[in-house]
Amino acid sequence: MPQTTPIDDLGACLVTGAAGFLGRNLVRALLDEGYTVRAIIRNTQLELEHPKLQIVHGEVEDAQRMMEVCEGIDTVFHTAAQLSLLGGKAASEEYRRSAYAANVGGVENLIRACHANGVQRFVHTSSIDVCFNSEVDLEMGEHTPYATNMSCLYTETKIEGEKVALAANGTNGLLTTVLRPDGIYGPGNNIMLDEMFEQVTKGRLVATIGYPGAVHDHVYIDNLVHAEISIAKHLVPGSPVCGKAYFVTDDKPLPLFEFMRPLIEGIGYRIPKLNIPYRPVLAFLRFWQYLHFRVGFPRPPFTPHEIRKLAISHCASNKEAERDFGYRPIVSPDQAMSRSLAHYQARLP
Repeated sequence: MPQTTPIDDLGACLVTGAAGFLGRNLVRALLDEGYTVRAIIRNTQLELEHPKLQIVHGEVEDAQRMMEVCEGIDTVFHTAAQLSLLGGKAASEEYRRSAYAANVGGVENLIRACHANGVQRFVHTSSIDVCFNSEVDLEMGEHTPYATNMSCLYTETKIEGEKVALAANGTNGLLTTVLRPDGIYGPGNNIMLDEMFEQVTKGRLVATIGYPGAVHDHVYIDNLVHAEISIAKHLVPGSPVCGKAYFVTDDKPLPLFEFMRPLIEGIGYRIPKLNIPYRPVLAFLRFWQYLHFRVGFPRPPFTPHEIRKLAISHCASNKEAERDFGYRPIVSPDQAMSRSLAHYQARLP
């Protein structure tokens, strides 16, 4: 009979993108559970010391380096990716190649390295974006197909990277699975909350954009880290998580500025009453994106894809994750925002 009981020991763990928000929190959690961790970083620093932590430099685009860093590893957590990518027909071939090399080629390099080194488990962090089709969908789940109406290279490359990870399940003794978070947040160098904090405190938040009632998912960092480790322990022969992808959320979809309200008001500011329809903003950003690629204009502050996501309701269910590997948020949305608020209040002058 195939083993379906989750394991207790993940063995030696490798975390890619270890200097990123998810990566460094995952590294800390694995160390707290007693695991030996090898953390891959690029040019940034991981300000963490531990007797069971080995920090190595490398890029997932470097196939030979991935062969080296996967030696002696039992479980790989792949969190590295190129984020906030632009797109459109004006995107240069060099830009496209770079995006594919990181988000698709990087997965291929890691899978080959896993095969060569006898790695047993591979957890790939994808995104809800792979199923966001620029239309309202309040019931994303295992039935939801990949997006076909793609507006950026991030979605395009994350789809292809996810396909590579899932196709590798059951090959050369490797078991693979995928998580699809959205709106990752929490205290400490988080892109989404840091950007909002800067815009608000510098007086740049003068209007909201898009339909104010559009709801989206968010996932607190501790909940996502919990899901990463939990699903890895369920990567055993016969488990339903093998070769499947799962949405992971806080299970409380909200409009962005309602989600941000406790943070914005908690640091002494208010959400602006002025609202700008998203279509004019989208058209303007598309043109700006075109000028960026064709005549060297500075990169736009937001991508057209990010504005679409902001303006169109889309959210997913945790029910498959709960059914197959017992995922439930371990930190409530109220607790999560309270912890985040304390961090940003401490940063006020």
